[in-house]
Amino acid sequence: MRKAAVLLAAAFCFGLLPAVSRAQSLSKENDMGVDYARQKEVTDRFIVPIETYNGFAGTYGELRGNHFHCGLDMRTAGVQGRKIYAADDGYVSRITIGPWGYGNMIMLTHPSGYKTIYGHLLGFAPKYKKLVLAKQYAEESWNQYIDFPPDSLPVKRGDLIAYSGNTGSSGGPHLHFEVLDENDVPVNLQITGIYDLKDSESPKIRDVRLVGCVPFYGTLYTFPLRMVGDTMKVCKSFYVAVDAYDVMAGTPGKLAVYKYEVMLDGNPFFTFTEGNIPTSTGRFIASLLDNRLRRSTGRYFVKTQMDPANLLSDRIQAENGGIISLGDSLVHTVTVKVTDVYGNSTEEEFKVLRDDSLYNDAVPFAPEGDFMAWDKDNKFFQDGLSVTVPQGALYRNAFLKYYKARDSYVAQNKIPAMSPLWRVGDADIPLHKSATIVIKADVPLPYIKKAVVARVGSDGSVSSCGGTYNGLTGEMTATIGSFGTFCVTADITPPEVTVKISEGAVVKVSSIKAVIRDRLSGIGSFRAEIDGHWVVAALDGKTSTLEIPLGDARITKGKKHKLTLKVEDNVGNVTEVTRNFTW
Repeated sequence: MRKAAVLLAAAFCFGLLPAVSRAQSLSKENDMGVDYARQKEVTDRFIVPIETYNGFAGTYGELRGNHFHCGLDMRTAGVQGRKIYAADDGYVSRITIGPWGYGNMIMLTHPSGYKTIYGHLLGFAPKYKKLVLAKQYAEESWNQYIDFPPDSLPVKRGDLIAYSGNTGSSGGPHLHFEVLDENDVPVNLQITGIYDLKDSESPKIRDVRLVGCVPFYGTLYTFPLRMVGDTMKVCKSFYVAVDAYDVMAGTPGKLAVYKYEVMLDGNPFFTFTEGNIPTSTGRFIASLLDNRLRRSTGRYFVKTQMDPANLLSDRIQAENGGIISLGDSLVHTVTVKVTDVYGNSTEEEFKVLRDDSLYNDAVPFAPEGDFMAWDKDNKFFQDGLSVTVPQGALYRNAFLKYYKARDSYVAQNKIPAMSPLWRVGDADIPLHKSATIVIKADVPLPYIKKAVVARVGSDGSVSSCGGTYNGLTGEMTATIGSFGTFCVTADITPPEVTVKISEGAVVKVSSIKAVIRDRLSGIGSFRAEIDGHWVVAALDGKTSTLEIPLGDARITKGKKHKLTLKVEDNVGNVTEVTRNFTW
């Protein structure tokens, strides 16, 4: 099987297999005016940028927590270090290094104006590694974001540029390959007909939910509907939420669905077509998904209901704002259809019958909390608390509930609270922009610089929202990306540092590893020194593992050395650990 995958990839590289034609993909009917002919002309020049791969771990348009996946994730059978090649002529325009996101990444710019991105790399080709290492030592900083001038680092199609890895926000070894057009919009390569396998597998519909909805004091109140017998008994108005994914032969991953459709009695009612998704627009995915279902099931349901602030509306066609409204008590047929980028599709249909009596008590008599308008700034005050939800933070109108929790809740979770515990808003309401929270707090003078606004989970877990304390007003101010439960506390515990060698050890491997963690404010910085001078230390954010490659440390082999590792959290607590070793 592995040999077959290698031969298949090689065949692509040398042009032995034709790319799937555009005719095999979807029509241009809903492609938002994108010039796919131009894109195909450019991408037809690209070679497969990896020496071998065995299917995809992810494809363009997969639904993620706060964005659409905008590249192809090429699987490397669980191994790292596969050679990565320049997909076309051009020059190296950017290299970035960090613990999250792409991890180690290299970007090429091509004569066409297109850019290619190669992410989650183990490392770079020797000429680039040497350049980056020199800059890291000059700045004494492992993190890098380097932009290069045009043609300073030219490459030819097929040149070795890097090695595949698992760095950054990666769930396993693979190459993330992404293409940006002249306007920096990520390109769906499968639409253009490049790197396509002849996919005859149809997508899978995993779940369909119906959600009742009624106008409610200027908002939309929603509640789940339930199956009764063979026919779904519904209220007058409801929307449809679909959980689906695509499959491809030889690829175990759950891949992207290209088009979602809902029909009512055979007539088109809702269509969402992905097309090419600008990065800024893609952030509106939270308005496309049903956030309550996501929180309760852990899965992504595309909903037909359209929020007024959803900028993905340019690729949505919907009747009545995506809400089905039945004006009679007859049996109706709802059909759900999902289609992949090659035109393979799956349908499911079910019967619905209006029966308002089942849901007479579903809607509360009056709203709780204060009204928030999606198109205005919203400010709320209570003794000891203020909350600001700016214009553009909400996708639709909602109500904000905010109140003090019981003090016993703080004690049960052992939070050294310096303020009351405040419950603010409904976590099912997504925020597109951060809100601002101000909490009255009595912070002792020694702890002022260590104070943070803490988010308290229902399980007692605590995470920091940061913030600053004003000693004159006695208020702590922070930004929050979602609603929840908050209090003011102080991080007085230094980071945890565990070096994976013992004192006086003889090190025979190529690197020293350490695990660094901070339980509240988070790791702010770290510094590794050997024999008193700075050395490179790379942080894997997923595992909190810090790796110090001794070959890059500019030390003499076969002698005794002293490692000093200093780790500081985001409020200034410091842990320093030393180890003497021989390498």
